[in-house]
Amino acid sequence: MDQAEIPSAGGGDTMAARDGLDPSLRASRWRHRKTGGTYTIIGQCRIEATGADAFLYQGTDGTIWARPKEEFLDGRFERL
Repeated sequence: MDQAEIPSAGGGDTMAARDGLDPSLRASRWRHRKTGGTYTIIGQCRIEATGADAFLYQGTDGTIWARPKEEFLDGRFERL
């Protein structure tokens, strides 16, 4: 089961069905302009402290990160 198919805590549905992520962004690849790192968007979440919508993205080393959507899309990443 990949990350996009993890069952929700409520059972039945999946994160892919509930997370509201634009399908054109799911599994899209991006390069961080400053570091050159390559990442894949794997989901969407909300930052608890601020309530901001955020992307979950995974680096080539397997590390999963979260970044507010506004930051992710402000030009620091370029879509591949």
